[in-house]
Parts: sequence; C-alpha cells; structure tokens
Amino acid sequence: MKQTVKRSLMVSVMMSLLVIVLPCLAPPKLVLRFLPKDIYEAGKDHPAPSKKRQMLGHILTLLFLGCFIRCMKKNADEIRREDLSFGEAFKRLAAFLYVEKAFDIIVLDQFLCMTSGWYQRFYPETKDCAGWHNRGWNNRQQAARLLLYPIFCAVQSHLLTKKNGK
Repeated sequence: MKQTVKRSLMVSVMMSLLVIVLPCLAPPKLVLRFLPKDIYEAGKDHPAPSKKRQMLGHILTLLFLGCFIRCMKKNADEIRREDLSFGEAFKRLAAFLYVEKAFDIIVLDQFLCMTSGWYQRFYPETKDCAGWHNRGWNNRQQAARLLLYPIFCAVQSHLLTKKNGK
C-alpha cells in the first residue's frame, strides 16, 4: 500500500508541474476551458504561444500520461504478484485514485487556480472575472469522478484478481 500511495503522490506532483507550465506552452482556449466560463470567455483570445512551445507542451503532456499509465501498470502488476483478494485490490486501487483526486481538488483547483492567482499572471485580462471567487466552479465534475471511481476500481479489481480458468 505504501508504494501505491507513493506512486499516487508522484503522479500528483507531476500533474502539478504540468499544470504550472502549461499556460506558457498551450493555447489559452485549451488551458482556460477547465476554468469557469467567464474566465474562459475573457481569456480565450489571448495570443497563443509559438508552435515550438506548443509542441513542447504536447510532449510534456504525453510524458505525464505515460507516467500515469506506468504507475497504473505497476499497481496492477503488484496486485497480481501479491495475489491480493478482490477487496484488498479494490482498496489499493481506490487509494491511488482518491489520493490523486484529493491532491487535485485541494492543491490544483482550490490553491493554484482559485487562491494563488497563478493563471491571472499569464492571462491578465481575466483578473476581474467573478469566476476566480467561485470555489465551487467544478463541483459537479469532481463529484461525478468521485462517484465513478468505485465502479472503475471494482471492475479493475475483478479483472486483476480473477483466477484463470474459473
């Protein structure tokens, strides 16, 4: 379980670094579409970075996705190697996803987006938007993910713990 939590925190830190550098490397329409609608509308016409920077952003995003997939594969390999039961596998997979999601909500959404003013430095035209004060701007999407995680973990646990031939 310790390795699972470590992997989840590693994914969270890498995701943070990606979110921090993306305003420099991605078009505003892509970066701002995850924020409240008024912020998106105010900043969508901000000049996009050069094509070279955008390519670097795509490469970094692919590296992050590769790391995430690798961590999920390591979790799966560990579950198979340790011959865990369905319940134990479910707990391990849920721990991975819920630690990452808690980090996402607390650090990325609430601190980085809403409190620090990080994106406002890159998109000054959004500075006066009311969306920066709306802490519940993505509660629906986060709640939907939190509700889907147990289903995803159960399916994955079943696939990882079923015995061949049974």
